[in-house]
Amino acid sequence: MYRPILTSLSVAAVLACLQPSGAHAQVTSNLDDLPSGKPTAVAKPAVPSQTTHRAAATPSPSRSMAQHSASAPTGKTTVPAVPAAPPPPVVLPPPFVPIQTHAPAPPVDIKAVADAKSSTTNLPEGGLRVIFAPSSSDLTDESLKALTAYGASLKDQPEKRIILTAYATVPGDDISMPRRISLARALAVRSIFINAGVATTRLYPRAMGRPDKGDTNPADRLDIVTEQNPPPSDSATPANGTP
Repeated sequence: MYRPILTSLSVAAVLACLQPSGAHAQVTSNLDDLPSGKPTAVAKPAVPSQTTHRAAATPSPSRSMAQHSASAPTGKTTVPAVPAAPPPPVVLPPPFVPIQTHAPAPPVDIKAVADAKSSTTNLPEGGLRVIFAPSSSDLTDESLKALTAYGASLKDQPEKRIILTAYATVPGDDISMPRRISLARALAVRSIFINAGVATTRLYPRAMGRPDKGDTNPADRLDIVTEQNPPPSDSATPANGTP
């Protein structure tokens, strides 16, 4: 029974001797060390499948609905009632330090200039035009009287706002000086209207400076036109919420 085994071991020993010196083989003659049965399979660690992980991360719709039903309160939800009136306005306390207030600056008293070269004319679409001498905002006595009378007629028309559009030109390409001259003309007419009784909130001065190239009207002029105030909106309310 042991003869074939011994023969195999002898052949293995001879083959081990014939191998190169770098290779070594371990041979045992102990029969008890030989395996007596099938090798035991090594258990691999369990790897969770992708399907199982995805199913655990994403709950099913039925499960989500069940959780939502379990967490939702029973009965109807009470909606808070809408107040019948807006909250009262916030009253700011007065400052704890005295603050100096200043009265609004009064309008300048415009005087006629004897050697001025201004004139007035009515606009075809309504309004008044004042023509000035180049680089000047002075008014003659006739122009001053015409502007005062026109301002007095506008005093009793609070539903209209007054647009003062002034132009001016000077030699060269300067754009600052024409704007300054046109502003001086608009402010002069504004002061005349305020002294005639027109409210300051109705006056809109516009210093245009040099007119456009295609403008065929006189370059040094001021046009006075009126516009109808827009009707008040019913939905417009002040910022503090009071009607």
